[in-house]
Amino acid sequence: MAQLIPLSHLGIIRLTGPDTDLFLQGQLTCNMNTLTAERWSWGGHCDPKGKLLASFRICRHGDDVLLIMPKDLIAVDLPQMAKYAVFNKVELTDESNNIAVHGLLGETDALPALESGAQQVIDASLLLKDDGATLIIGELPQSLASLEEASIESWKQHEIAQQWPMIDAANSGQLVPQMLNLDAVGGVQYDKGCYIGQETVARMHFRGGNKRATYTLMAESASTLDGELEMAVGENWRKSGTVLNKVMHQDQLWLTAVLPKDLDADAQFRFGDAILSIQARPYPLFGE
Repeated sequence: MAQLIPLSHLGIIRLTGPDTDLFLQGQLTCNMNTLTAERWSWGGHCDPKGKLLASFRICRHGDDVLLIMPKDLIAVDLPQMAKYAVFNKVELTDESNNIAVHGLLGETDALPALESGAQQVIDASLLLKDDGATLIIGELPQSLASLEEASIESWKQHEIAQQWPMIDAANSGQLVPQMLNLDAVGGVQYDKGCYIGQETVARMHFRGGNKRATYTLMAESASTLDGELEMAVGENWRKSGTVLNKVMHQDQLWLTAVLPKDLDADAQFRFGDAILSIQARPYPLFGE
């Protein structure tokens, strides 16, 4: 059965104006020339050193462009992006308090069937389909009014299991896009031309400079979300990786972490009192 989840942690930056595409093409890792009214994309915004300030879903909505990301990232990224907007005919606004975001897990006959990566406007809602889930931007369609609401933990578990390239403000400016697998899900286009941080991002790709990737780890039982990630090295444990997202769901602990690409598939980790194992990757890394 499909489940409906209010995603109050997500917000929206709206960009309007005749120079919107030109401005974003020089700012983002994704290619605005391939973004259509029928297909959304992952994207990233880097600092001049190529470190990711924000990752997001990006889509067209009429003549506007929407960036959907955690609200705490908007507080970090919007001022950085706005510094460059003064040179273009483009307006950036934080619409987080004006536009609701919901998530739908599973399928329902109440909505049209869409393939992953597709988008469609239904009544006053914009639907974005992504790997067994749908983001609903704006007013909820009346056809969904009777659906059972689920917890935010259900959404976050799905997000982690699917290895969606999401960060929060704590990790903003710390990682290059490839460490989040952003290129693997189409959020980095290496042939699009210059943008802020492009030199570093391209060098990591063409010269093989990036040695890390995002993994999903899971523990069958856990008692706390507090702790640090450690990897078993012989009979000892050693602090390892950067935790991106974590959630307790049905007594299980799920998390995503940036770790070395050359990990053994049977590597063991612990977080607090929980023993975690690497989960199967839902998509191949870029170039595999």
